[in-house]
Amino acid sequence: MSDDAKKKQMMQNFLNRKRKMDLKVEEEKEDDQKPSTSSEKKEVEEIEKKKKEEEKYDKAKKALLFEAKRAKERAEQVGPQGYLKPKSLGTNKEFLRRTIESTMPRRKKNDE
Repeated sequence: MSDDAKKKQMMQNFLNRKRKMDLKVEEEKEDDQKPSTSSEKKEVEEIEKKKKEEEKYDKAKKALLFEAKRAKERAEQVGPQGYLKPKSLGTNKEFLRRTIESTMPRRKKNDE
């Protein structure tokens, strides 16, 4: 056999071993994902619930830290009153709608 043929054969052997390993890994993953008994299903559901609760906790924690950081920045600019949230953040949608409607020209019906 020539060197090229040996290299090709070695490469084929290596690829075949890798494919077999990949298939075994995939089968193990599928086995892990598909619990066979109801107790395992309950355990998986409990783990998922815990993960969701932890995610909610982390989101709330981040939101509080973000708001505290913003309040600190406002306090540096405005003083102690900067820690209070501004009251003008929300828009009165009904007032805005009525104001816009009153400024719009009214359509008149054609009496023909």
